[in-house]
Amino acid sequence: MADPQSDWPRSRNRRGEPRTLTASEAAAVIGVSVATIRGWADRGRLPSHRTVGGHRRFEVEELKRWLEDRGAAVPAPRRLARRPPEIPACPKMARWLNSRTEQIVERVLAGYNRDVPPPIPAPSEPALRRGAVRYLRVVAAALDAGRASAIAGRAELAGYRGGVQGGAGASVIAEHLRYAVATIAEAEAGTASGEDFEPHALAALYAVIDRTQVAVVNGYVGARRGTGTRPEEG
Repeated sequence: MADPQSDWPRSRNRRGEPRTLTASEAAAVIGVSVATIRGWADRGRLPSHRTVGGHRRFEVEELKRWLEDRGAAVPAPRRLARRPPEIPACPKMARWLNSRTEQIVERVLAGYNRDVPPPIPAPSEPALRRGAVRYLRVVAAALDAGRASAIAGRAELAGYRGGVQGGAGASVIAEHLRYAVATIAEAEAGTASGEDFEPHALAALYAVIDRTQVAVVNGYVGARRGTGTRPEEG
């Protein structure tokens, strides 16, 4: 186990409530991989809790006691270091894409035609609308923050949920691809019309979408093969 002298978070948040960490934050504090953290928590070796939404969280004070019980030094409180951007942050494009939500949803819907039946049955229109809006929101947030990986947890979870449904669950991959195509088409149209985007906005969008598609497929394949654990958001 690595020496957890760096990036130790405060025990309480600004409201005075117990501070909790995601699996990746707890892994950074203790100095092991996220997979190890999750494995220990699954086996009851490391105290953890589930939120109402089912996401795993670790209380800072419990981690301190856990370290002390094993003879590891507990460092002085520090704030978790903010991870540097992975791609150029593009808040202008992020805001613009959010403002074009309805247009992007309509692009997704227009991609389905009764005369061209898709190989995988299409979801209902309301389901497509909900899925497209959720997809757009997380893509825009990743662009705004300059972190392509910010979307990976939700995308992998979506793929995993599709995988556990069996062959029919492959529709999640097709749906995410259609959301991606519609989003890219709208962004390229905005660029062509002279919207005031960042210099690398389109390339950054492609990077975010690449990360998304890979995560969806990884989650789906892991669930189908029975080799993956249920992914978590954050």
